[in-house]
Amino acid sequence: MSQSPRFQVYSFKSRLLTVLFFFGICFVAVLGKVFFLQIIKADYYIHKAKSQHELTVKVEPHRGRILDNNGQILAVSVKLKSLFAKPNQIYSPSEYARRLSPILKIPYHKLLNELKSKHQFIWIKRRLHPKQARLVQKLGLKGIGFIEEYRRFYPNGNFAGQLLGYSGIDTQGLEGIEHKYESLLAGIPVTYVLEKEGMYRTDPLSNISKKVPDQYSLYLTIDSTIQHFAEKALKEGVIKSRGERGTAVVMDAKTGAVLGMANYPGYDPNRYQRYGRDRQLNYAVTAGYEPGSTFKMITVAAGLNEGLISADQEFFCEEGVYKIGSNLIRDSSPQGMLTLQQILKKSSNICAAKIGMSIPPSRFYDYIKLFGFGQKPNSGIAAEASGRVISHKKWKSIDHATISFGQAILVSPLQMVSAANVFANQGKWVQPYILDHVRDKNGKVIKEIRDNDGSLIQKFGSGISSRVVEASVSELIKEYLISVTKPGGTAELAAIKGYQVAGKTGTSQIFDHQLGRYSKTRYIASFVGFAPASEPLVTVLVIVEQPQTSYYGGTVAAPIFNEIVHRTLLFKDVLPLPGESFPEIHVNKNTASR
Repeated sequence: MSQSPRFQVYSFKSRLLTVLFFFGICFVAVLGKVFFLQIIKADYYIHKAKSQHELTVKVEPHRGRILDNNGQILAVSVKLKSLFAKPNQIYSPSEYARRLSPILKIPYHKLLNELKSKHQFIWIKRRLHPKQARLVQKLGLKGIGFIEEYRRFYPNGNFAGQLLGYSGIDTQGLEGIEHKYESLLAGIPVTYVLEKEGMYRTDPLSNISKKVPDQYSLYLTIDSTIQHFAEKALKEGVIKSRGERGTAVVMDAKTGAVLGMANYPGYDPNRYQRYGRDRQLNYAVTAGYEPGSTFKMITVAAGLNEGLISADQEFFCEEGVYKIGSNLIRDSSPQGMLTLQQILKKSSNICAAKIGMSIPPSRFYDYIKLFGFGQKPNSGIAAEASGRVISHKKWKSIDHATISFGQAILVSPLQMVSAANVFANQGKWVQPYILDHVRDKNGKVIKEIRDNDGSLIQKFGSGISSRVVEASVSELIKEYLISVTKPGGTAELAAIKGYQVAGKTGTSQIFDHQLGRYSKTRYIASFVGFAPASEPLVTVLVIVEQPQTSYYGGTVAAPIFNEIVHRTLLFKDVLPLPGESFPEIHVNKNTASR
């Protein structure tokens, strides 16, 4: 039976709608795919397309310079060429390796393996010597090229090495000033693009980001001439005494500016990989040591300032042996009655302990803190140590006594020289500092950095000062310290003809943790003082660790102090005064031993 015309029309429309619906679905799917590819995934495919034709390489920028207070360059970045290769464009890796190996001083097989790499871009050797770069360029090899990079260079070698620190292969600061001020010294990374056109052809390098690095140049308080005096005298003194190592710090007595900071042995930051960690440390700020007798000036000053002792008072030194509980305190030679001046001049442990124990523990502890111990100096030098001061609540009688003459307390050399500087500065503690100012890329001097809200982030230049003892007490201690360098004192070798010198010796035993007691063979010899005493210009600390020829501060450290200060005073045009001249000194061995 045949279908009716109406049914045939309906059937045709149904098939037509089905076909149209199918094509409509396909059209929507195509539109959706186009939308997905061109809108949603557009960035992905654009990046993928570019990556097939381009290689991007990020290169670290030019770092800011580090200079001394006279503008002499201590650290600078120099431009060198780094050699790269595109392995897929090298027609004969073996031939390339054969020709490049003797120039680059890279073993043939090592270089061959690198050139056979499946990577699109490889570094062959970074920061070539200019002569090497010229020889490679003359070869005219395709598929290799150069990118200009910077390398950190320290023109004076191991000069102030531990203070400056160093930066690594990617110019990032890793130690010292380089690390401490990374945010100021670092510039903006520069990105390069390499075009890939053809199998064996490399387009010239095009720089797609040549922003001028927004780095700063740092001007330190260091005076290169004074730094040289300190390094030379310290080296000679440590070698002469056959010491293990030494440290010297030179501070401007009025401002707290660090003019010199030397460590021996040193290291060359240009070749930092060759040295162990112990050579790279800046012991002037990182090391904690027991200051020994140099601390006695702190004890006497605290007692005077509290009114617990007086200038005309005498103390009995127990003929050289004093018992506290089950412990014995000894002097290097027996003494009877001594005045305050004689206590410092002859360096009596027993009398220093008696004075210290007359001060209530909480007040004595407060004075120790006021002199800057037990806290970081915040000088701006990297890796500062705070030292160790036992809480007064935990003091036993023997702790109270031994702290009074510089044992059972750990201080850094920078802390000790800052504390002694109180008596060169009329009783005020002056914060030490290393960074005088910074300059931006246009040479503008900047003394502080603030955020967008105007809040202070960092300030450069001289820091805070605070009164520790009355000026009259400070002057009295200064008189006592002058006597230490005069005939009969423990530091006759610190005396300088034509200048009045004030200071104090220190001879401290090193604690042996394995034996649980102080060593009888290992010592630290030190001397800290300032000159000219009438109007102090510099305060200087010298430390020699484990000297072998003698271990007394008066015979080991004092002569080094003498050399540094004498040269510095002459360099600063401080003329000797006839009235302050001393006769030739013939050191009494027993006196120096104290």
